[in-house]
Amino acid sequence: MMGPRDQQSYGDEPPASSRRGVKVLIITAVLALIAGGGAFAFYQADPLHMFGEEPQAAEALPADALFYLGVDMDPTASQKIKALQFLNHFPAFREEADVDEDTDVRDRLFSEALAETGCEGVSYEDTMKPWLGEKFGMAVMKPADGESDPDVVVALEVTDEAKADEQLSKLEGCSESDDAEFGFAFVGDYALLAETTELADGFASDAADNSLADSGEFQADMESLGDLGVATLWVDVKGSLDVATSEILGRGDDMENQLDFLEAQYQRVAATFRFESDAVEIVTTVYGDSVDISHDENQIVTLPDSSVMALSQAGGAARLDASWADIKELGEAEGVDFEQELADFEAESGFSLPDDLETILGDNIMFVADAEGLTSEALESEQFDAVNAGIRFTGDAEAQKALYDEVLQLLGAEGGMPLTTLEAEDGFVLATNDSYAETLKDLGGDLGGSEAFTSVIEDAESKEVVFYFNWDLVEDQVIDAVSDDPEAAENIKPLRAVGITVDIDGDYTSIVTKISVND
Repeated sequence: MMGPRDQQSYGDEPPASSRRGVKVLIITAVLALIAGGGAFAFYQADPLHMFGEEPQAAEALPADALFYLGVDMDPTASQKIKALQFLNHFPAFREEADVDEDTDVRDRLFSEALAETGCEGVSYEDTMKPWLGEKFGMAVMKPADGESDPDVVVALEVTDEAKADEQLSKLEGCSESDDAEFGFAFVGDYALLAETTELADGFASDAADNSLADSGEFQADMESLGDLGVATLWVDVKGSLDVATSEILGRGDDMENQLDFLEAQYQRVAATFRFESDAVEIVTTVYGDSVDISHDENQIVTLPDSSVMALSQAGGAARLDASWADIKELGEAEGVDFEQELADFEAESGFSLPDDLETILGDNIMFVADAEGLTSEALESEQFDAVNAGIRFTGDAEAQKALYDEVLQLLGAEGGMPLTTLEAEDGFVLATNDSYAETLKDLGGDLGGSEAFTSVIEDAESKEVVFYFNWDLVEDQVIDAVSDDPEAAENIKPLRAVGITVDIDGDYTSIVTKISVND
């Protein structure tokens, strides 16, 4: 480990500031990257092919980090090619980004960061490129003793430590901006940049003794994400809540109870962002007190392939039964007299909870809209029977129909949308017309085998919750709606489908969001 020593200057050194610098040279660039949001901003900074076979920035950051962002700017990575192939489907990206497979976007990123220092005679080519590697990471650390604000540390891969020491020392000495002040130290193949040299030295020492990459929890969370992609995030939710100030979260017994509940349910969160040539995918996993349930295959795969939107939950009754105690605990944590509120509701409505809600959710519940009849004219004229849409309940058909009748009686016969009801052998159907009610009763479609569906959802039958939206089937209607904005229309056309799945495996809840485009 080596900290900055004899400082050299590119220009006149300004007076030292008495306050701690809030931004480090590279932190400025990283935060600007995050603030940009979305695939475009991530890509313009080229955070590509996160966590390949070689060591990553997590090995240079302390194990007690509260938040971690890791990226790999390797310009030869396959993820870069896939990202370009995906993003080039969109005219806005092609016209604005001005990047190709040979672009060294580190130049763009760090040139902007260097400009923030106020130093003269600095450039990416001379100041950064001779020693800068391809990987970097950022971590948010617990506040130092006596401080209330967390500290931020950045890890930059170093290919030549002597050159890095020389150039970083010069930058440290010549900065004209309090917000660009920083200190640095080295650990392994990385330079750590923090608000002060003392902090950087401490973080380097801590990482050498016990790095984030050495943490069993961190390793398990990364494994839960599967193949890691262009950028990976990790958050110690419990640790973050423990250090959060009362000014941020509020005060009082109710807040303390809510925090205790959150810390148990959502202890850690991890996410990765990866590209395919025709899709982008975000995988998020949450570690906490979750409960596995047994459920039948998700029935969304048996819908017609003309379905434009579908939301399906398998095992809803079992999930509610497993979660009811947590729902009650959360209500009480918020200061609600749960039992009294429940008793009042049951007395007023005649329904029994959670039993009746479990009946409704049953073995499977689906909300569906079909492309057939889904025209602007039909929607504007409120001719809803011309649109194919409905709800398919799978479970106790007789009990579900009885509950529906009770709801109608409670609401009154007038003023509601006319719906067709139909009992199936294994459930109950509500639909906008007779024909579509029969379709939902039979469930003989092959949505699960359609190309659009499989472009965004894998193994749908095994998932607890599945959401699907087919952009192609409503492209004309959407483009008509934005006809006064040709640029927006052109960037909508490439979209194909969106899929979201939620599933629980052991202590991990996995949420996968995927967007596909047309080649």
